[in-house]
Amino acid sequence: MERNLSDEARTSTHWGAVALFDNRTRVLTPAERAQVAKQDLNIIALSGGGADGAFGAGLLIGWTEAGTRPQFDIVTGVSTGALMSSFVFIGSRFDQKLAELYTTMRTTDVFTTRLDGLFGDSLNDTAPLRARIAQAITEETLDAVAEEHRKGRRLYVATTNLDSGTVAVWNMGAIAASDKPERIELYRDILLASAAVPGFFKPVMIPAATGNGQQMHVDGGVKAPVLLRTFMLNGPYKRKNVYILVNGTLRLRTSDHAGAVTANLTGIAKRSITELLRGLMYKQIYQIYVTVQRAGAQFHLAYIPDDVEETKDPLNFQPEEMRKLFEAGRALARSGRYWQSEPPRLENLERIENASRRAVRTVEQASKPKPAAGRGADARTGHSPSVFDQAEAALMEAAKR
Repeated sequence: MERNLSDEARTSTHWGAVALFDNRTRVLTPAERAQVAKQDLNIIALSGGGADGAFGAGLLIGWTEAGTRPQFDIVTGVSTGALMSSFVFIGSRFDQKLAELYTTMRTTDVFTTRLDGLFGDSLNDTAPLRARIAQAITEETLDAVAEEHRKGRRLYVATTNLDSGTVAVWNMGAIAASDKPERIELYRDILLASAAVPGFFKPVMIPAATGNGQQMHVDGGVKAPVLLRTFMLNGPYKRKNVYILVNGTLRLRTSDHAGAVTANLTGIAKRSITELLRGLMYKQIYQIYVTVQRAGAQFHLAYIPDDVEETKDPLNFQPEEMRKLFEAGRALARSGRYWQSEPPRLENLERIENASRRAVRTVEQASKPKPAAGRGADARTGHSPSVFDQAEAALMEAAKR
């Protein structure tokens, strides 16, 4: 169905979102950032991945049980990562809710097939997921998010604004802490939109900032499978840690466990979208790695190991499969061997030196005393002349004679 929406309404930034671009699509540097009074800044970015989110939920809970999980100053979430982000942001006291969400959810709790799907805006109806989000995101949950936001911590969720073709970064803590009557409805709509896989799940319509018309929002993973923007790294912190938790594998190819593609429209579309997002995921992770290294922060990456089977279909929520993934993530966190310092399979030219380490090395080299000038050495630099310098000097002497 054709929609009439002005350019201003299509590209406007909602009051609950962070302004990333101006009206001429130039990149802005938002003043928005965490405001915590401490020396360390801890950021965790939770990726998309559908049912594979069970791995991330298990890892987070195992991390709590190991006693080493920090309080995160910034939490970001996309798609399934957005659904778990509120509980991660509030802290370990909501671990039980996180576990229940990712060990009991079934496909029927997420969507039902629409008979008119081929002729509508999606193949499936996500009314069950909307109801599940409403059960999880209560006034109590929202108040807990608002309380942490007022302490200076930040929670961001990404959606894709299909009308403008840009990523929207929502300041969920600010929405929760607002006194606007629509705060809980908007909060839930954003979570639903962030998980709305285009074509499969119904887009979510969110009122435009202009007050005229509505913007169409879908899965944030279309533009950003993992959410980290440079403004999140701003602030006078001595140490910055960025944790990237990928709810999926980073294999080169599809797992044998996935099997052959079902030869129908749904099967082909599902696998195509999965592969498209998998390729985009790796590129996004590398981009984040470069940004983090240049910012002098510490990069930490966790994902489903190659020897652990992910779900056969991330859009098919089977508690038996999800519980296995949950326990795999939990066991990995307890072992203490799960954070990688760089993306897998990097080649030498792809590695980026950390800016902090480079600065330290530069200072150390500058402070080293220069060696005394020895026989035949340059008195100014203390360095012995090279073979070529010596040859040139000999030729000049010969010319004089």
